[in-house]
Amino acid sequence: MKFISAADKIFDAAVKYLFYLAAAILVLMSISISLDVVLRYTINNPLKWVFEATEYALLFITFLAATWVLQKEEHVRLDLAINAMGARLRAGINAFTSLVMAAVCLVITWSSGQYTIYLIQNDVTLIQYYTIPKFTIYFIIPVGFFLLFIQSLKRTYRYLRQI
Repeated sequence: MKFISAADKIFDAAVKYLFYLAAAILVLMSISISLDVVLRYTINNPLKWVFEATEYALLFITFLAATWVLQKEEHVRLDLAINAMGARLRAGINAFTSLVMAAVCLVITWSSGQYTIYLIQNDVTLIQYYTIPKFTIYFIIPVGFFLLFIQSLKRTYRYLRQI
């Protein structure tokens, strides 16, 4: 039981730090976009890499922060009907939906992981402003969904304890 408790604390700390990383990327993205606009309209020389970097940053922000959002229950919910139910029924429904979400996240983790491995094995590159290996952008998808899978299992367990 100590191992599970320690692993849980490590997982929660990792999720928190990944959220902070997402926030830092968002700040850097905002600064670079602002600088790009200023340079474009003052000296007619925009930063050519900003658009491409912003595309990738949005993907990373999404997957770095999603687990934290689920952990804090800050996600969008349609809870009008479920709030009218009793506490045990509500916990049961939440446990079921969390378990379904865990299953979906596991399938997406597997398939996106397979695709990322394919990208590595075949040395697929993105050719835009910079030429970079495509897996350096896409690896965040299986990582993010795996973290969501774990958080969904934790959420399922928490709701099952309420039944």
